[in-house]
Amino acid sequence: MATPVEANIVEANTVENLVEATKRQMSAITGLSPDTISRFDRAEEGWMLHIDMLEHRSVPRTQDLLASFEVALDDAGQVTRWRRTGRFVRGQQG
Repeated sequence: MATPVEANIVEANTVENLVEATKRQMSAITGLSPDTISRFDRAEEGWMLHIDMLEHRSVPRTQDLLASFEVALDDAGQVTRWRRTGRFVRGQQG
């Protein structure tokens, strides 16, 4: 039988829970609103995600300024490391 800590880790490791936890944590850390998750991978020690955060809302929305972040999570879904990897305008052709 799993210990309470192990049960929390297993529950936190659903994709939906990890994504939502990452959005909440990065919003609290940066003060920015989460936009999209563009990458989600299992890492050696936890998870690696790329999240785009809204830095500046514009009219029209295609001119919103977004920041991309690389975020490392531990197995419990807690942010252990993050870094901004770039900025872009939402309507920018990639």
